[in-house]
Amino acid sequence: MREPPTAVGPAPEAGARLWRGSLAQRLRLVSGLVLFAFAATHFANHALGLVGLDTMMDVARWRTAVTRSVPGSLILGLALLAHVAFSLVKLAERRTLRMPPWEAAQTVLGFAIPFLLVPHVLGTRVASLVDGTRTTYAYVITRIWPDGMGFQTALLLVVWLHGCLGLHAWLRLSPLYRRMAPLFAVPAVGLPAAALAGIVAQGRIMERDRLLARRFDAPDLDARWPVPQVDAGIAAWGDTVTGAIYAAVALALGVVLVRVAASLRARRFGVSYVGGPTVKSLEGPTLLEISRANRVPHVSVCGGRGRCSTCRVLVVSGEENLSAPGAQEAAALRAIGAPANVRLACQAKPAGDVALIRILDPRRSESTDKHLTNTDVAGIEREVAILFIDIRGFTPLSERKLPFDVVFILNRFFEAAGREIEAAGGWIGGYAGDGLLALFTHPDGIGPACRAAFTAAGAVDRAVGELNRQLAAELPAALRMAMGLHAGPLVLGRLGYGASRGMSVIGPAVNLASRLESLAKGADVQLVASEEAARRAGIALDGLRIETVAVRGVAAPLPVVYAARAGDLAGRLQAAPA
Repeated sequence: MREPPTAVGPAPEAGARLWRGSLAQRLRLVSGLVLFAFAATHFANHALGLVGLDTMMDVARWRTAVTRSVPGSLILGLALLAHVAFSLVKLAERRTLRMPPWEAAQTVLGFAIPFLLVPHVLGTRVASLVDGTRTTYAYVITRIWPDGMGFQTALLLVVWLHGCLGLHAWLRLSPLYRRMAPLFAVPAVGLPAAALAGIVAQGRIMERDRLLARRFDAPDLDARWPVPQVDAGIAAWGDTVTGAIYAAVALALGVVLVRVAASLRARRFGVSYVGGPTVKSLEGPTLLEISRANRVPHVSVCGGRGRCSTCRVLVVSGEENLSAPGAQEAAALRAIGAPANVRLACQAKPAGDVALIRILDPRRSESTDKHLTNTDVAGIEREVAILFIDIRGFTPLSERKLPFDVVFILNRFFEAAGREIEAAGGWIGGYAGDGLLALFTHPDGIGPACRAAFTAAGAVDRAVGELNRQLAAELPAALRMAMGLHAGPLVLGRLGYGASRGMSVIGPAVNLASRLESLAKGADVQLVASEEAARRAGIALDGLRIETVAVRGVAAPLPVVYAARAGDLAGRLQAAPA
């Protein structure tokens, strides 16, 4: 079997995908980036407190010359208002409050920011505008040290965590970011730590100077840290602004609750997930919201913002009951060359019964531990039937698909094959790239084990045929397989370390079965089996193509049986003795 195919994603498309979305989504994204840039430079300025107060203030003068200029103030103010407004609208538009943990954390942190930010803004920027107060670092540190440090630390960490979560959720669509993510962890942790350390360092210096001033009656030291007097009128505005924020958040939550209450009496229809449950919903939510509301696993890398296409579904029936694709959804689907019956779950809203397949559905694999806990196959030599299965021509196919598609197709193939292997009494002994190794043992000996292997090969042929029909819209060409089947003595045992220990097999029969799979590819047939394994299974060999071939790694030539389809040999098992 080949090495795992390299996941290839089109780099230009990855960059363009970052900026997909409606105008509102893009404005929210840009406003968030503006605010994150402001916070990052602000915290970097804090960190200079580790160098000295003069350095902090020198850099602050350059920074505030930009941020407190008329254009800078306008951009920052609009970005803050827009980001809060779009967040409130997004909350109000929700049909369910169920969401991934990271999105819930980002949302809660985001709505906590205004309550923490209002006192800080009133005491600095607003005070500077109203009465001309010079809100330098000396002024700010005097105000917050030491009693206000807990509040300011909470503000800094909440702002930074909210921004980092949003930035990560956006950038993880980029392959470049995924490769460099470990490097970004350094500033993500280091910058807020250095910012807090810079403020603490200067706060301690301030405290020391005040102690010395009182001890030695040195007014010059005390004058370095003048105690600011905050205008009472400005302080009173805090309650008004905070009250307005409470009212806006309560209004948005109220809209959500009203919609939820109305849904209890609304007409419901069915949403059927192929390979999953059928749930009831009402008109209004998107397919992704329906999945989340009913705890149906549904992949959505971008969090339902219509950028990544990982939530897309294949509509089996009821396509006419879905809302028409908007410009944003159409652009995303066009970029990946999706057929007409593929929709983005985060954008499509059903108004009637619909059946669909989650193209990137996280499926739970069934356990095969019953084979691995059998002490009869733990660390002993045993005759085993070995079946190698590999996808033919998968590397060119993977190069034409996004990485998510490659993983999805392989997992669906492994699921279809694994289900039939287990049904025949075997288990999967390992994976390698786009292929797998299946093993079969039987208490009655190698004959029944070989029969099970041939039965599984035929069943996998039928299962993959059905899979090709289901994924016809996603596959440029049907999946084709090559199989090698042999039987012989092997050493079976659990190899590895710790929790990763799994059942493994060692012996020349494994290599021989792998060589037969390669012969099947070269002969353009689906299955090549050793004549010995076929005879042990009780298969009548008359009329079959049998050749004696030299197999690399085997001293003597080996008689092998060629089958255009695995089902051709499995069908002959009907006449085999029990």
